[in-house]
Amino acid sequence: MIVPFNIPDNPHKHRQFCTVLEDVYLHNTGKDISDGNTDDLITITHNGKGVKAGIHKDTQKSGDKEIYYPNVINTPTQHDEEILDPIFLMFDATMQNYMHCFFDLFGNLLYFDILKKEKNIKLGIPEEFWVDEGKNNFIKQWLTLYYGEDLDVVLFKQKKTYKINHITIPNGIYWHPESVGHQPIMEMIKKVASKIPAIKVNKKGCYVSRQDTIKYGWYHKREMSNEKELINKIKSELDYDIIEMMDYSLIEKIQLSKSYKNIIHQSGASNLNLLFSLSDNTNIILSNPKMGPWINYQCENYSNVSGCPLLIIDDIGEIINDPSQPPITDPNNHPWKITDVDGVIGLLKQVDDGSIWSS
Repeated sequence: MIVPFNIPDNPHKHRQFCTVLEDVYLHNTGKDISDGNTDDLITITHNGKGVKAGIHKDTQKSGDKEIYYPNVINTPTQHDEEILDPIFLMFDATMQNYMHCFFDLFGNLLYFDILKKEKNIKLGIPEEFWVDEGKNNFIKQWLTLYYGEDLDVVLFKQKKTYKINHITIPNGIYWHPESVGHQPIMEMIKKVASKIPAIKVNKKGCYVSRQDTIKYGWYHKREMSNEKELINKIKSELDYDIIEMMDYSLIEKIQLSKSYKNIIHQSGASNLNLLFSLSDNTNIILSNPKMGPWINYQCENYSNVSGCPLLIIDDIGEIINDPSQPPITDPNNHPWKITDVDGVIGLLKQVDDGSIWSS
Protein backbone atom coordinates (compact mmCIF):
# COMPACT_ATOMS: atom_id res chain seq x y z
CA MET A 1 0.00 0.00 0.00
CA ILE A 2 1.27 3.49 -0.89
CA VAL A 3 0.56 6.18 1.73
CA PRO A 4 0.96 9.80 0.53
CA PHE A 5 2.27 12.62 2.73
CA ASN A 6 2.19 16.40 2.53
CA ILE A 7 5.49 17.87 3.71
CA PRO A 8 5.26 21.69 3.90
CA ASP A 9 7.91 23.77 2.10
CA ASN A 10 9.03 20.79 0.03
CA PRO A 11 8.11 20.84 -3.66
CA HIS A 12 8.89 17.18 -4.40
CA LYS A 13 5.29 16.03 -4.06
CA HIS A 14 5.87 12.99 -6.28
CA ARG A 15 8.36 11.67 -3.71
CA GLN A 16 6.30 12.29 -0.61
CA PHE A 17 5.06 8.81 0.21
CA CYS A 18 5.82 5.69 2.20
CA THR A 19 5.23 2.07 1.29
CA VAL A 20 3.33 0.21 4.02
CA LEU A 21 3.31 -3.60 4.00
CA GLU A 22 2.19 -6.38 6.32
CA ASP A 23 3.80 -9.74 6.95
CA VAL A 24 7.17 -9.10 5.36
CA TYR A 25 10.48 -10.87 5.82
CA LEU A 26 13.50 -8.63 6.41
CA HIS A 27 16.99 -10.10 6.20
CA ASN A 28 20.22 -8.48 7.35
CA THR A 29 22.76 -10.03 4.99
CA GLY A 30 25.69 -9.23 7.29
CA LYS A 31 27.79 -7.94 4.40
CA ASP A 32 30.99 -6.07 5.24
CA ILE A 33 30.27 -2.32 5.18
CA SER A 34 33.64 -1.16 6.51
CA ASP A 35 34.17 0.70 3.23
CA GLY A 36 30.94 2.65 3.81
CA ASN A 37 28.99 0.87 1.05
CA THR A 38 25.67 -0.31 2.49
CA ASP A 39 24.06 -1.33 -0.79
CA ASP A 40 22.12 -4.60 -0.40
CA LEU A 41 22.80 -4.82 3.34
CA ILE A 42 19.05 -5.30 3.83
CA THR A 43 16.67 -7.37 1.70
CA ILE A 44 12.90 -7.39 2.12
CA THR A 45 10.44 -9.97 0.82
CA HIS A 46 6.66 -9.63 0.62
CA ASN A 47 4.36 -12.26 -0.85
CA GLY A 48 7.43 -14.04 -2.21
CA LYS A 49 8.66 -10.98 -4.13
CA GLY A 50 11.67 -8.73 -3.53
CA VAL A 51 10.65 -5.28 -2.27
CA LYS A 52 12.43 -2.23 -3.69
CA ALA A 53 10.33 0.80 -2.74
CA GLY A 54 12.22 3.38 -0.69
CA ILE A 55 15.44 1.39 -0.40
CA HIS A 56 17.51 2.39 -3.42
CA LYS A 57 18.20 5.93 -4.57
CA ASP A 58 17.24 5.44 -8.20
CA THR A 59 13.79 4.30 -7.05
CA GLN A 60 13.41 7.08 -4.47
CA LYS A 61 14.45 10.01 -6.61
CA SER A 62 12.17 9.15 -9.50
CA GLY A 63 9.20 8.81 -7.18
CA ASP A 64 8.64 5.34 -8.62
CA LYS A 65 5.76 3.69 -6.77
CA GLU A 66 6.46 0.21 -8.06
CA ILE A 67 6.81 -1.87 -4.90
CA TYR A 68 8.53 -5.00 -6.21
CA TYR A 69 11.71 -5.76 -8.11
CA PRO A 70 10.93 -7.44 -11.42
CA ASN A 71 11.68 -11.16 -11.40
CA VAL A 72 13.11 -11.18 -7.85
CA ILE A 73 11.53 -14.12 -6.06
CA ASN A 74 12.64 -14.96 -2.54
CA THR A 75 10.29 -16.90 -0.29
CA PRO A 76 11.78 -17.40 3.18
CA THR A 77 10.82 -20.66 4.82
CA GLN A 78 11.81 -19.63 8.31
CA HIS A 79 12.71 -16.62 10.43
CA ASP A 80 14.77 -15.98 13.55
CA GLU A 81 12.39 -13.53 15.21
CA GLU A 82 8.89 -12.15 14.75
CA ILE A 83 8.27 -8.44 15.37
CA LEU A 84 4.70 -7.49 16.21
CA ASP A 85 5.27 -3.76 16.79
CA PRO A 86 4.87 -1.43 13.79
CA ILE A 87 8.30 -0.67 12.33
CA PHE A 88 9.56 2.37 10.43
CA LEU A 89 12.59 1.26 8.39
CA MET A 90 15.58 3.58 8.66
CA PHE A 91 17.69 2.33 5.80
CA ASP A 92 18.73 3.19 2.29
CA ALA A 93 21.70 2.26 0.18
CA THR A 94 23.91 5.28 0.95
CA MET A 95 23.77 5.76 4.70
CA GLN A 96 27.29 6.74 5.67
CA ASN A 97 29.05 9.71 7.27
CA TYR A 98 28.56 12.32 4.57
CA MET A 99 26.75 15.61 4.09
CA HIS A 100 24.29 14.16 1.55
CA CYS A 101 23.29 11.43 3.97
CA PHE A 102 22.56 13.86 6.81
CA PHE A 103 19.85 15.39 4.64
CA ASP A 104 18.53 11.99 3.57
CA LEU A 105 18.25 10.89 7.20
CA PHE A 106 16.26 13.93 8.26
CA GLY A 107 14.11 13.72 5.15
CA ASN A 108 13.01 10.29 6.37
CA LEU A 109 12.45 11.59 9.88
CA LEU A 110 9.95 14.10 8.53
CA TYR A 111 7.69 11.10 7.86
CA PHE A 112 8.53 9.39 11.13
CA ASP A 113 7.70 12.46 13.23
CA ILE A 114 4.24 12.57 11.64
CA LEU A 115 3.62 8.86 12.13
CA LYS A 116 4.77 8.64 15.75
CA LYS A 117 2.22 11.28 16.72
CA GLU A 118 -0.52 8.96 15.49
CA LYS A 119 0.60 5.53 16.65
CA ASN A 120 3.20 3.60 18.58
CA ILE A 121 5.79 3.01 15.89
CA LYS A 122 9.45 2.08 16.38
CA LEU A 123 12.53 2.82 14.30
CA GLY A 124 14.02 -0.31 12.77
CA ILE A 125 17.74 0.00 11.99
CA PRO A 126 20.45 -2.47 10.98
CA GLU A 127 22.74 -3.03 13.95
CA GLU A 128 25.68 -1.97 11.78
CA PHE A 129 24.35 1.60 12.02
CA TRP A 130 23.86 1.62 15.78
CA VAL A 131 27.58 2.02 16.48
CA ASP A 132 29.89 4.59 18.08
CA GLU A 133 32.75 4.25 15.59
CA GLY A 134 33.17 3.74 11.86
CA LYS A 135 31.88 5.24 8.62
CA ASN A 136 28.20 4.89 9.58
CA ASN A 137 28.23 6.10 13.19
CA PHE A 138 26.60 9.47 12.49
CA ILE A 139 23.17 7.80 12.47
CA LYS A 140 23.23 6.82 16.13
CA GLN A 141 24.68 10.20 17.11
CA TRP A 142 22.06 12.21 15.19
CA LEU A 143 19.10 10.12 16.33
CA THR A 144 20.18 10.12 19.96
CA LEU A 145 20.61 13.89 19.97
CA TYR A 146 17.38 14.55 18.08
CA TYR A 147 15.05 12.28 20.07
CA GLY A 148 16.83 11.88 23.39
CA GLU A 149 15.10 9.44 25.73
CA ASP A 150 12.03 9.26 23.49
CA LEU A 151 13.83 7.09 20.94
CA ASP A 152 12.69 3.46 20.69
CA VAL A 153 14.87 1.41 18.32
CA VAL A 154 14.63 -2.15 17.04
CA LEU A 155 17.99 -3.43 15.81
CA PHE A 156 18.18 -5.91 12.93
CA LYS A 157 21.12 -8.16 13.70
CA GLN A 158 23.60 -9.53 11.20
CA LYS A 159 22.62 -12.62 9.25
CA LYS A 160 19.21 -12.74 10.91
CA THR A 161 15.78 -12.91 9.27
CA TYR A 162 12.79 -11.16 10.80
CA LYS A 163 9.11 -11.60 10.15
CA ILE A 164 7.59 -8.14 10.59
CA ASN A 165 3.86 -7.72 11.11
CA HIS A 166 3.69 -4.12 9.88
CA ILE A 167 6.48 -2.10 8.21
CA THR A 168 6.65 1.43 6.80
CA ILE A 169 9.35 2.04 4.19
CA PRO A 170 9.97 5.76 3.55
CA ASN A 171 10.64 7.19 0.12
CA GLY A 172 13.38 9.84 0.26
CA ILE A 173 12.15 13.34 -0.53
CA TYR A 174 15.41 15.24 -0.93
CA TRP A 175 18.89 14.66 -2.41
CA HIS A 176 21.64 17.11 -1.63
CA PRO A 177 22.62 19.29 -3.47
CA GLU A 178 19.21 19.98 -4.96
CA SER A 179 18.47 23.70 -4.81
CA VAL A 180 14.96 23.47 -3.35
CA GLY A 181 13.09 21.42 -0.79
CA HIS A 182 15.62 21.42 2.04
CA GLN A 183 14.24 24.15 4.31
CA PRO A 184 12.38 21.88 6.79
CA ILE A 185 15.40 19.56 6.94
CA MET A 186 17.79 22.43 7.69
CA GLU A 187 15.50 23.53 10.52
CA MET A 188 15.60 20.01 12.00
CA ILE A 189 19.40 19.95 11.84
CA LYS A 190 19.56 23.39 13.46
CA LYS A 191 17.26 22.11 16.22
CA VAL A 192 19.78 19.37 17.02
CA ALA A 193 22.71 21.79 16.99
CA SER A 194 20.91 24.18 19.36
CA LYS A 195 21.19 21.58 22.13
CA ILE A 196 24.99 21.82 22.17
CA PRO A 197 26.73 24.84 23.75
CA ALA A 198 29.98 26.40 22.59
CA ILE A 199 33.24 25.55 24.37
CA LYS A 200 36.34 27.57 25.23
CA VAL A 201 39.07 27.49 22.56
CA ASN A 202 42.53 29.02 22.82
CA LYS A 203 42.84 30.37 19.29
CA LYS A 204 40.85 33.00 17.44
CA GLY A 205 40.35 30.81 14.40
CA CYS A 206 40.77 27.40 12.83
CA TYR A 207 41.23 25.83 9.43
CA VAL A 208 39.22 22.70 8.59
CA SER A 209 41.78 20.54 6.82
CA ARG A 210 40.88 17.92 4.21
CA GLN A 211 44.02 15.93 4.93
CA ASP A 212 41.81 13.50 6.84
CA THR A 213 40.06 12.49 3.62
CA ILE A 214 43.45 11.41 2.29
CA LYS A 215 44.38 9.66 5.54
CA TYR A 216 41.13 7.68 5.68
CA GLY A 217 40.99 6.92 1.97
CA TRP A 218 37.84 8.86 1.03
CA TYR A 219 36.83 8.13 -2.54
CA HIS A 220 36.54 11.75 -3.72
CA LYS A 221 39.67 13.06 -5.44
CA ARG A 222 39.18 16.74 -4.66
CA GLU A 223 42.52 17.17 -2.89
CA MET A 224 44.09 20.60 -2.85
CA SER A 225 47.60 19.76 -4.04
CA ASN A 226 49.24 22.62 -2.10
CA GLU A 227 47.07 22.33 1.02
CA LYS A 228 50.06 21.54 3.24
CA GLU A 229 51.70 24.79 2.16
CA LEU A 230 48.48 26.62 3.01
CA ILE A 231 48.26 24.86 6.38
CA ASN A 232 51.82 25.81 7.32
CA LYS A 233 51.20 29.47 6.50
CA ILE A 234 47.89 29.51 8.41
CA LYS A 235 49.69 28.14 11.46
CA SER A 236 52.72 30.42 11.23
CA GLU A 237 51.12 33.67 10.05
CA LEU A 238 47.66 33.48 11.63
CA ASP A 239 48.36 31.15 14.57
CA TYR A 240 45.11 29.27 13.92
CA ASP A 241 44.31 25.70 14.94
CA ILE A 242 44.21 23.01 12.24
CA ILE A 243 41.37 20.54 12.73
CA GLU A 244 40.34 17.41 10.83
CA MET A 245 36.61 16.82 11.26
CA MET A 246 36.76 13.04 10.79
CA ASP A 247 38.56 12.87 14.14
CA TYR A 248 35.60 14.33 16.06
CA SER A 249 32.20 13.14 17.19
CA LEU A 250 29.05 14.92 16.10
CA ILE A 251 28.82 16.79 19.41
CA GLU A 252 32.44 17.90 19.11
CA LYS A 253 31.89 19.09 15.53
CA ILE A 254 28.96 21.21 16.67
CA GLN A 255 30.99 22.59 19.57
CA LEU A 256 33.91 23.56 17.34
CA SER A 257 31.60 25.18 14.80
CA LYS A 258 30.20 27.42 17.56
CA SER A 259 33.44 28.22 19.33
CA TYR A 260 35.96 29.76 16.92
CA LYS A 261 35.60 33.37 15.82
CA ASN A 262 36.84 32.56 12.29
CA ILE A 263 36.45 29.15 10.65
CA ILE A 264 38.14 28.51 7.29
CA HIS A 265 36.95 25.69 5.01
CA GLN A 266 37.54 24.45 1.52
CA SER A 267 34.43 23.64 -0.49
CA GLY A 268 33.28 20.27 0.79
CA ALA A 269 31.23 18.30 3.28
CA SER A 270 32.51 20.36 6.21
CA ASN A 271 30.47 23.28 4.85
CA LEU A 272 27.42 21.65 6.45
CA ASN A 273 28.88 22.84 9.76
CA LEU A 274 27.69 26.35 8.90
CA LEU A 275 24.30 25.13 10.12
CA PHE A 276 25.89 24.59 13.55
CA SER A 277 27.47 28.06 13.79
CA LEU A 278 26.16 31.20 15.47
CA SER A 279 26.18 34.90 14.68
CA ASP A 280 29.56 35.12 16.46
CA ASN A 281 31.24 32.69 14.05
CA THR A 282 32.45 33.88 10.66
CA ASN A 283 32.85 31.07 8.13
CA ILE A 284 35.25 31.58 5.23
CA ILE A 285 34.99 29.26 2.21
CA LEU A 286 37.97 28.80 -0.11
CA SER A 287 35.93 28.00 -3.18
CA ASN A 288 36.92 24.97 -5.27
CA PRO A 289 36.58 25.96 -8.97
CA LYS A 290 34.50 22.84 -9.70
CA MET A 291 32.44 22.65 -6.52
CA GLY A 292 31.87 26.35 -5.96
CA PRO A 293 29.21 26.77 -8.67
CA TRP A 294 26.87 24.35 -6.87
CA ILE A 295 27.92 24.28 -3.21
CA ASN A 296 28.33 28.02 -2.65
CA TYR A 297 24.59 28.41 -3.03
CA GLN A 298 24.09 25.76 -0.35
CA CYS A 299 26.52 27.55 1.95
CA GLU A 300 24.46 30.72 1.60
CA ASN A 301 21.36 28.77 2.59
CA TYR A 302 23.12 27.32 5.64
CA SER A 303 24.33 30.77 6.64
CA ASN A 304 20.85 32.25 6.31
CA VAL A 305 19.35 29.55 8.55
CA SER A 306 22.02 29.64 11.27
CA GLY A 307 22.67 33.40 11.15
CA CYS A 308 26.44 33.00 10.89
CA PRO A 309 28.39 35.52 8.76
CA LEU A 310 29.75 33.98 5.55
CA LEU A 311 32.60 35.00 3.27
CA ILE A 312 33.14 33.03 0.05
CA ILE A 313 36.56 33.61 -1.52
CA ASP A 314 36.17 32.66 -5.16
CA ASP A 315 38.45 32.57 -8.24
CA ILE A 316 41.54 31.62 -6.26
CA GLY A 317 42.40 28.25 -7.77
CA GLU A 318 42.60 26.02 -10.79
CA ILE A 319 41.81 22.41 -11.63
CA ILE A 320 44.73 20.02 -12.05
CA ASN A 321 44.67 17.66 -15.01
CA ASP A 322 47.48 15.14 -14.65
CA PRO A 323 47.89 13.09 -17.85
CA SER A 324 49.95 10.52 -15.94
CA GLN A 325 46.91 9.58 -13.82
CA PRO A 326 43.81 7.59 -14.92
CA PRO A 327 41.01 9.77 -16.30
CA ILE A 328 38.57 11.07 -13.68
CA THR A 329 35.03 10.11 -14.61
CA ASP A 330 33.26 12.49 -12.22
CA PRO A 331 33.91 16.05 -13.42
CA ASN A 332 33.33 17.41 -9.91
CA ASN A 333 36.14 15.36 -8.40
CA HIS A 334 39.28 16.77 -9.98
CA PRO A 335 42.13 17.79 -7.67
CA TRP A 336 42.90 21.50 -7.59
CA LYS A 337 45.37 24.02 -6.21
CA ILE A 338 45.37 27.59 -4.95
CA THR A 339 47.27 29.62 -7.51
CA ASP A 340 48.52 32.27 -5.05
CA VAL A 341 48.78 30.98 -1.48
CA ASP A 342 50.38 34.20 -0.19
CA GLY A 343 47.53 36.22 -1.70
CA VAL A 344 44.95 34.04 0.06
CA ILE A 345 46.84 34.38 3.35
CA GLY A 346 46.71 38.14 2.86
CA LEU A 347 42.93 38.00 2.54
CA LEU A 348 42.66 35.79 5.62
CA LYS A 349 44.75 38.28 7.60
CA GLN A 350 42.25 40.98 6.65
CA VAL A 351 39.46 38.77 7.97
CA ASP A 352 41.45 38.19 11.14
CA ASP A 353 41.95 41.89 11.88
CA GLY A 354 38.52 42.90 10.54
CA SER A 355 39.86 45.26 7.88
CA ILE A 356 38.28 43.26 5.03
CA TRP A 357 34.83 44.49 6.05
CA SER A 358 35.79 48.13 5.56
CA SER A 359 38.06 47.82 2.52
